Amino acid sequence: MDIQYAFIMMMVAVLVIVVVASHFSKNWCPLDGMGEHGLHRTRGNSEFMPGLQRADIEELLSDANRWECAICAFSNIATKPTCSLCGGLQESTYLEHTLEEVDYTLLSDRPRPRSYRDAFTPQSSSRSSLSMRGSKGKMTLVQTFHRMSSFSFHKLVEPGELTSRQRSARMRKEWVRKLDTKERPYWKRRILDATRVVPAFMVQIMWSTDRFHALEFIHRHWNYSTVLGTLDEEDTIVVLEDGHPPPHMDDMAMLHDGDDEVKHIVYLPVEAVHANRTILGDAVMPSLWKHLHQLSRLPFSFKYKWYLHQASTLMQPYDKGHCKMKVARDCVFEEAVENIVHLKQHSLCSIIRMQFTGESGLDAGAIQREWYLLVAQGFMDDASGLFMVTNRDDNAYFINPNAAYLVAKHRQTQQSNVPHQKPAISHTQAFLAAGRFIGRALLDGQMLPLHFCPVLFKLLLGIPVTLDDVESMDKTVYSSLRYVLNHGNVEDLCLTFSATEHQDDTVVEVELIDGGRDIAVTDANKHTYVDLMTRYLLFDRVEGSLKAMIEGLYEVVPPELLIPFDHKEFELILCGLSDIDVRDWKANTVTSSNLHGATALEWFWEVVEAMAPADQAKLLQYSTGSSRVPVQGFKGLTSYDGKICYFTLKGITYIPGCYPCAHACYNRIDLPLYPRKDLMEEALKMLLLSDPTGFNIE
Repeated sequence: MDIQYAFIMMMVAVLVIVVVASHFSKNWCPLDGMGEHGLHRTRGNSEFMPGLQRADIEELLSDANRWECAICAFSNIATKPTCSLCGGLQESTYLEHTLEEVDYTLLSDRPRPRSYRDAFTPQSSSRSSLSMRGSKGKMTLVQTFHRMSSFSFHKLVEPGELTSRQRSARMRKEWVRKLDTKERPYWKRRILDATRVVPAFMVQIMWSTDRFHALEFIHRHWNYSTVLGTLDEEDTIVVLEDGHPPPHMDDMAMLHDGDDEVKHIVYLPVEAVHANRTILGDAVMPSLWKHLHQLSRLPFSFKYKWYLHQASTLMQPYDKGHCKMKVARDCVFEEAVENIVHLKQHSLCSIIRMQFTGESGLDAGAIQREWYLLVAQGFMDDASGLFMVTNRDDNAYFINPNAAYLVAKHRQTQQSNVPHQKPAISHTQAFLAAGRFIGRALLDGQMLPLHFCPVLFKLLLGIPVTLDDVESMDKTVYSSLRYVLNHGNVEDLCLTFSATEHQDDTVVEVELIDGGRDIAVTDANKHTYVDLMTRYLLFDRVEGSLKAMIEGLYEVVPPELLIPFDHKEFELILCGLSDIDVRDWKANTVTSSNLHGATALEWFWEVVEAMAPADQAKLLQYSTGSSRVPVQGFKGLTSYDGKICYFTLKGITYIPGCYPCAHACYNRIDLPLYPRKDLMEEALKMLLLSDPTGFNIE
């Protein structure tokens, strides 16, 4: 009897599964990359809100066919014609020099070097850190067997033809952590020419005691031309030529004795930093390092799926505590920064609901997306004084070295206009808010238009940087520093150990070392000059702001969450896709039944495809609240709290003079069934001329 009962219950369960599966198949159509056609027209609310999260989409995409970009080796969905990371064409074949590999291990494990350059330059000996692979200068074709079979139909791309975006993506794996035979992490670098290796450095936040031990470590193991780890200007100790004696330990002990136990940001040689530590200076358990190392070697889609699951566990459930943030639209940036700065630690991972003062719209997703967009634009606005364009070729931003003065000046202006206004925040608090803002965007899955220089993403992740990273900031300065290194008789250039910088409203000369304006750059000390100038450009002039930004970011997300990603993958997660693929948009759109087979639907997509990229982005902002596309493409659009909500077109009755109506909270456009294409085109053009911001209940 028990057996019969069990059998009957089993059959009932099977029947239920079959019925549910049948119902699911009718209301769920395969996404682009999961099937042949992407989303189609269904009925009911489940068509645009299927009850999925972003992690579910990534799970469904795990078996999708993909192609590997020949330029940056990023794995893309098969139907995507260009690379999501670098923009390279699917049919491209890249022609390059063979890369070589250099290991960066702690110098405590090496023989004591004779000089600073020996310490920081890997040597090709049996006990050195250099590992050569391939023949230097040999030209190779990076391609798959499939590409070989159709080689004549592919576009050859040479190194000189790469855009700045593609060059950065190409070298995204320049620095990777590896595990030695004892499963201890160390840094490995991939470069074109190991004979031109320049010293590499990284930033880390550490306590005063740890900083002292790091400096002691440097002193104990090699002579050096500059101690590159101190925070205070008076702590910098310089030896201009090889062979000069290092500082006495008594002097360093005095520095330590006078220091309070506080956190500092330091700039140290890669060889002086344990690779098992995070950017916050915390050691990671060996078992976790093994897992993170294995994860970092996987394609992005697997890492991103892991990231989404981990991020979801960080968010505090709504019923256990949430925040409500109300801001005025005319000062949304200032109020947002103030609110973020004053968020309590326990609220940093709480769900936040937004509302604009004087607007009746309810936050079902779009208000939050627009808030993120407006605040991100506020951070990048010149008026904020926080970031500045340093690379005019691609309008990339870096921390503004003059931020302290500009923020203080803005604060004085505000206080003079409103005498009884509460005290404004400082520039370091503003950068703390910037870091927290980025961390919250990562948790909320919001795409931010933050066009930072690649080196800033590296610094935020704690990835080593070198002179070569200056190129992404200022090509002219980089070329000049390279010229100094590669040519003799540099005395003829009349350079000194100083740099010019905008401070306050004037241009001043900043000494790289004490008395630097009176010390000439010579062939004997030019390497020291270049190292100090690199340090100044990437660290010294922005160290306080950078420290605050890093601390703010990792107050929200743990550093272990971002360790598996390189700087370009980090940028992709944070900023999403700037290029709009109309085919992907169309393939992942839900339409109402009255648009099925309608000419108006064909006209809509024809008009959208003919739009300029800026107009496509504006239309997307109208309909979703954001001008950028999620990492997963249009199949990853969400409503609120990470819930998937597909883009929807709903056909409505045409009334002469009416315009399309957007419902950004649900990623929907109500599209009148225009009798002629030119009427629809004109209506959409008029829509794009108006302000896409602002919410009201309709």
